[in-house]
Amino acid sequence: MYRLITMNNFELNKVPKIESGFKTPDHYFDTFSEKIMQQLPERNQKVTPIFSKTKIWTIAIAAVFVISLSIPIFNALKTSSTELDKGTIENYLTNHAEISDDDLVELLDEEDIQKMKLNYNIEDKTIEDILSTNSDLEEYIIN
Repeated sequence: MYRLITMNNFELNKVPKIESGFKTPDHYFDTFSEKIMQQLPERNQKVTPIFSKTKIWTIAIAAVFVISLSIPIFNALKTSSTELDKGTIENYLTNHAEISDDDLVELLDEEDIQKMKLNYNIEDKTIEDILSTNSDLEEYIIN
């Protein structure tokens, strides 16, 4: 049923070789590059650098301009959102009736109370001069 197929031995050294028919002349590649270079036209191309001096100066000036404009904007955003002035705090405390003087005293430490003490070393003559020249004397008496 099965047949055994055997191959004939094939040896490369005994088979005649076919030549391509193309041959290069002797010493052809010795002067090949010189001949090619002579045939190319000579061009004097101007080399343009990627980073020229004028381009670097333009970029530097633009960077300084952008930074100088961004610093005031950054400072304005930073200070306006975090700091409150004393007038705003005083207005808040006076306009909110639910906070009494007793509540404020409870929140203050002894050190804070000492800082709030004012020294009223005003001479009587100075007070008399101010009261005599001021036309709103009734307002001082009422308060």
